[in-house]
Amino acid sequence: MARDSNPNEWHGHQIITEDELASPEFSIDEKFKRNRKIRHGAILVLTVLILAIALVGAYLINTRAIVIDALEPKPVVEKPVAVDASCPVGELKYMEPAKMKVNVMNGTKIAGLAGATSTKLKKRGFAVGEVGNVNLSKTNIVGVVTSGTDGYAQAMTLQRQVKGLTYVFDPKRLGTSVDLVIGTEYKDLIEEKKVNKKPGKLECVPTEKPAPEKPAPEKPAPEKPEPEKPEPADASKKPKTTD
Repeated sequence: MARDSNPNEWHGHQIITEDELASPEFSIDEKFKRNRKIRHGAILVLTVLILAIALVGAYLINTRAIVIDALEPKPVVEKPVAVDASCPVGELKYMEPAKMKVNVMNGTKIAGLAGATSTKLKKRGFAVGEVGNVNLSKTNIVGVVTSGTDGYAQAMTLQRQVKGLTYVFDPKRLGTSVDLVIGTEYKDLIEEKKVNKKPGKLECVPTEKPAPEKPAPEKPAPEKPEPEKPEPADASKKPKTTD
């Protein structure tokens, strides 16, 4: 049987020589190092990519370009503030007199006072409704303006016409009309050019709270009588002896 002419082949297969096994191409250590470098490089690239995505996402969330419902703060539900309907808070709009209806009542014994006042209000553009007489439960006041919840601004507007007018809230009253009851201290309307037409608050009479009762002072405990001290024995008196 004839041998192959190529000494590095055996039956068509290449024979790896000792020198080739020692070369870097067939070195197990070199392959391991090369694979490790590739693996480390891939991990580094992946880490940088994840970090870049995280930074971009944080920037978009911070600038609210992206809104995530789960990260949004929950709204704080505030408890409603109790409102005293008898004296509203906040500023009210000064109303145009033509859009108001005022009922004028005379609470004094001066005849014709309600009629004269209603005439002056008409000259300022107010729409006047009823004109008559009533009995005021309070004396020595300028007057009273009464309205319901829909007539706060109208009552404030009327207060601007009469200085010192007391406001009284009527919870059963409907609509925007107001009642003007003239008191004994009423003099006249404020001069028209001096009327303040800026928004403002309704002037209410503060309700005075009763002062808390002071506790009665405690009665002092009766003094205990001091025990009587025994009298000192008289040295001149000798005790009796029995024989």
